[in-house]
Amino acid sequence: MKYFLFLNHPKGEKIYKLSEKREYFKSVNTIDMSLKIEGKVYDCVVDYTVFSNLANFDCFNCQDPCCADNPSIYSNETRNLILNNLELYNMLTKNIEILNENEYSFEEIINHIKTSPLMVPEETVEEEISLCTCSFKPNNKSTLCSIHSICLKNNMSAEEIISSKPLVCNLWPLDIIAEDDLSKLYITLPDDFTTGFTIEDYYDTPCINKELAKSSTFRRKNPEGFHEKDYVPILIAYKETLIHIFGKEFYEKIKENLLKENLLYPEDFQEYKEQIFRNI
Repeated sequence: MKYFLFLNHPKGEKIYKLSEKREYFKSVNTIDMSLKIEGKVYDCVVDYTVFSNLANFDCFNCQDPCCADNPSIYSNETRNLILNNLELYNMLTKNIEILNENEYSFEEIINHIKTSPLMVPEETVEEEISLCTCSFKPNNKSTLCSIHSICLKNNMSAEEIISSKPLVCNLWPLDIIAEDDLSKLYITLPDDFTTGFTIEDYYDTPCINKELAKSSTFRRKNPEGFHEKDYVPILIAYKETLIHIFGKEFYEKIKENLLKENLLYPEDFQEYKEQIFRNI
């Protein structure tokens, strides 16, 4: 089996290949459906109950370095966005200045943005440019996405933001496990029940673990943010993202089942401004 969202990871098979078959989906309630993901149709098994789990993607008040890795080779759409917004990209990430200081010419830097897997020379990824090459720090605390911020500065729509970012970044922390031949995908979310099946460690992820966010250990690092009242079901928090990536039918089917089983209620679906539109 494979971690589907990491199939495009620059480190390849050693990241996305699972050493053993996971059996988790035999023990939960699921929905079978066909989903078109980035232009390809897949047979999917969806662990729909996890979409009622609470989430609070308060990246602006978090010191956890979620963008500590480069999870995907960048698409041409991302590269063109950067090339068309070079000044803002450099202001946020300092990448062009860093490469200049390391004696790369402007022409070489542009060529790397156009052709290198991570848009910077491979030898600078771990050393001069740490974290994800498109991440930036607006202060000494949080880490944010420059791609996302450039989209917001350009007043781009949710669909345009989503298409500009790698699939894994849009869907994090959802997890998708695939059969080796991609004949079937299994969609779920890390929580205290799925831990061991998913790639993420739920207990280190306060945005989807309200109890952890209330702990003294977490509050020592993050005295602000992650307020209990800001947690909402992930189906609501990621509404636009789920619709644009999986389709409106996916969203409505999950919503229908969660309402039918009283895992969510009509009043839960009040107006909510998604994290995707939150600016610095």
